[in-house]
Amino acid sequence: MLKSQERESDLHIQSDHPKTILIVDDEKSIRDVLIAFFVEQGYDVITASDGREGIAKFQSHPTDLVITDIVMPRVEGIETIRKIRKQSNTVKIIAMTGYVDSYLKDALLLGADDSINKPFNTEDLMAVVDRVTAG
Repeated sequence: MLKSQERESDLHIQSDHPKTILIVDDEKSIRDVLIAFFVEQGYDVITASDGREGIAKFQSHPTDLVITDIVMPRVEGIETIRKIRKQSNTVKIIAMTGYVDSYLKDALLLGADDSINKPFNTEDLMAVVDRVTAG
C-alpha cells in the first residue's frame, strides 16, 4: 500500500513539471551541463546554439519551458523571448545572463516569466523552474 502511495505522489510531482525544455545558449559547455541535469530530472531537452535556431526549433517543436541566454550572436535573447512569446502565450520562459541585471529586467518586461544570473548552481535553477511552473 505504501509503495502505491509513493508512486501516486511521484506521478503527481512529475506532472507539475514541464515535460520538454528548450535550452538556448551559445556556450556549448552550458548547454551540455543543462542537458545532463534536466535529462537526469526526467525532462526531454531540445537545444539551440543561438536565438535564431531557438525560435525555429520552438516553432517546429513547441516546448513547455524555454531557458534562454540573453547575450548571443545572430539573434540575442531579448528578441528570442519576444518572438517565442508571440508564438505562445502559455510557454514558460526563463532568461539567464552573466551580464548586467538590466538585461534580465528587460527580459521580464518583454515576456520572460523569471530570470537567473550566471553563474548559478542547479539547485537555484531548479527553484526558478519550480517557481515558474507552479500553479
